[in-house]
Amino acid sequence: MTRSILEASGFAASILDALSSHICVIDKDGVIVAVNRAWQDFTNENPPVSTRAGVGAHYLDVCRCASGSDSEDAAKFALGVQSVLQGNAASFQMEYPCHSPTQNRWFSGDVTPLENERRGAVISHTTITDRKLLEFELVRLAATDSLTGVPNRRYFLEAANLEVERVRRFGTAASLVMIDLDHFKAVNDTYGHPVGDEALRCLTHVCKKLLRQIDVIARIGGEEFAVLLPGTNETGAVAVAEKLRHAVYETPVKSGQNQFNITASFGVAEVRVGDTGADECLARADSALYAAKRAGRNRVAKFIAADNKAGTRASLAKLAALVEAGR
Repeated sequence: MTRSILEASGFAASILDALSSHICVIDKDGVIVAVNRAWQDFTNENPPVSTRAGVGAHYLDVCRCASGSDSEDAAKFALGVQSVLQGNAASFQMEYPCHSPTQNRWFSGDVTPLENERRGAVISHTTITDRKLLEFELVRLAATDSLTGVPNRRYFLEAANLEVERVRRFGTAASLVMIDLDHFKAVNDTYGHPVGDEALRCLTHVCKKLLRQIDVIARIGGEEFAVLLPGTNETGAVAVAEKLRHAVYETPVKSGQNQFNITASFGVAEVRVGDTGADECLARADSALYAAKRAGRNRVAKFIAADNKAGTRASLAKLAALVEAGR
C-alpha cells in the first residue's frame, strides 16, 4: 500500500515542493534529474544561476564554473559531492556564504546518496542566515564593553598582540596610550553612578571622533581605557594624546540637568621590536600614566625609564592581573 502511494503520479513531487530547502536530485554522473519548487524559485531569483542549474545541467560543472568570492567554496562543495557519488563518503555537509547584491546570506549544503539501482544523490541547500547573524552578534557582544560600546579588554589585548607581532617582524611603528578619567570617584559621589556612566560614554565618544578607523580604543578597567595606534611612533602618539586630552576637557558631560567638565590623564609608550607581547608596552604606558597623575593630572606623559621607579611595581601588578583576566 505504501509503495503504491509513493508511486502515485505527482505525490513525491508534491512532498518535495512543500519543503523550504532548495533540493535537487543528481544521477551517478552528477547530472541534475529533478528539482523542487524552492530550487526553481531560487535559481530564477538569482541569475545567472537560472541559466545553468536546471534539470539536465551537470551539477559539478555548475559548482566548478562559479566565479567571484563564492568560487572557492563552490569548488570545495563539488569535491564533497563527487566524494559521495564515488562512494568514498557516506554523506557530506558544508556551510558557506552566498551573498546577493542586497543581502548577506549563508546556507548549509547537504549531500545524501541514493541507495537504489540508479545511484546518485540528493542535494539540499537550507538557509542558515538567521543563525549566522546571531552567531556574529554573540561574538561581537563578547568582545564589546556593554556600557560604552567600545571593545573590551580581551579584544584589545588580542589586537595589540597582533600589532606587536607586526612590529617584531617588519620593524613598523606602533604605540599604546593609556587613559584614566581623573577624579572619577568624586564624579560618582557627587552626581551618582548613572551620571558617572554617562561621563565614561562621553569620553569614548569624544575619542572615537578623533581617532582613525584603524585605531582601537577599548575599555580595560573601571575608568581606564587603552588606545592602539598602528603605524604611529612615540612623537605621533603624544600628539594624538594631546588632541584627545583637549577634546575631553572641552566637551561637557550632559545628563539631565547636570552639565560639567571632566579631565583625563594619558600615558604613552611606543611598541619596541624587543617586546614579546602587548603587556610589556602596556606596562610602560601605565607607568607613564602614573607619572601624569603624579604631575597633577589632566596631562600627557610619555614613558621615561627614570620616572618608572615610583610606579613600576604597582603598574606591573595591575597589568599582570589585567592580562590574566583577559585570557
